[in-house]
Amino acid sequence: MTVGPSSSDSPPLPHRNDSDRLGLADASRYRDTLAFAVRGLWTVTLVGVRPFAFWGAVLLPLLYLPSLYGVGTGQDTALFVELVAWHVAAIVLGHGHTPFWGR
Repeated sequence: MTVGPSSSDSPPLPHRNDSDRLGLADASRYRDTLAFAVRGLWTVTLVGVRPFAFWGAVLLPLLYLPSLYGVGTGQDTALFVELVAWHVAAIVLGHGHTPFWGR
């Protein structure tokens, strides 16, 4: 009498051969599926960010004058350049947003 599993108790392992590997058609299908998932994730993210970016692009220019008032120092110049960079990013991301009164 043996204690423990014997080789006859477990199912045989499948034999790996050349047909088990991914072919070019399968790799292309997986790549297309991954690209589709990334596009979907980007679209969902953009839908959530777009209204905030739109209104940021509308309101950020109001901060230009206070930051230009103290442009003499290096810190204020860096703040102004950063503000312009955020404004450009907000314009690009919020471009496609339609406010509720424009629908």
